[in-house]
Amino acid sequence: MTEANPYIIDRLLAVQDQLLNACAKLDSKDPAHVSALRRLVIEHFLRPLFSAHRRFTAGRITDATGVLTEQLDLIVEHGFMPSFPLHDDTSRLVLAEAAALVIEVADQPGPDDGYLREVCSHIKQLRRDIKPTVKYRGAPSDRVPVMVVFFQGPEDLEDLQRWWMAIPEAERPDAVCVLSSGCFLGFGLEADGALGLYSVCLTLNHMLTLLHFAAPDLAIYAGQ
Repeated sequence: MTEANPYIIDRLLAVQDQLLNACAKLDSKDPAHVSALRRLVIEHFLRPLFSAHRRFTAGRITDATGVLTEQLDLIVEHGFMPSFPLHDDTSRLVLAEAAALVIEVADQPGPDDGYLREVCSHIKQLRRDIKPTVKYRGAPSDRVPVMVVFFQGPEDLEDLQRWWMAIPEAERPDAVCVLSSGCFLGFGLEADGALGLYSVCLTLNHMLTLLHFAAPDLAIYAGQ
């Protein structure tokens, strides 16, 4: 088994330090605290690592059956499908077929888990017909995948696994990452330290690639 690339590890450790240092400067009692955490994930982690046509936005997702989610922290859009500005001019209405991944951001596991579970259960109600043109390491799911990212939390994978598996499947996120420890579980991956952050990158890249090899019929949103 080969060793992990030390240069990538070095850069990811720097990203991890930057995220945690920026988080430590925030006021956890601020009503806009979660929004601030979301901005840190985008500005210090995702946007510097992925090309400009990948859109990271807050907003709501709808599907062709009329299911509509509540406001979501972070939607990773494919980038080459339409989405629609909402009334606040900062959030967007995203079609289920254009949503590569939803990321819900929180401080740590705890009293707010009930809200996270409710959001995950609503996201799992969305349905999409991707119509893949090429089978790239499996076809895209007919559901929109969801990941939870905590800034603080379990320091080892076993503790994270216990938290994750205690959640009923209908409310359970597909993946979870703790930035402070780097612990990551989901989509067949498990890692910690810098490799946990790398697993987030691999997951995003894979989900975006699946949508790249797809030709969904967006005309279904116009009805029959």
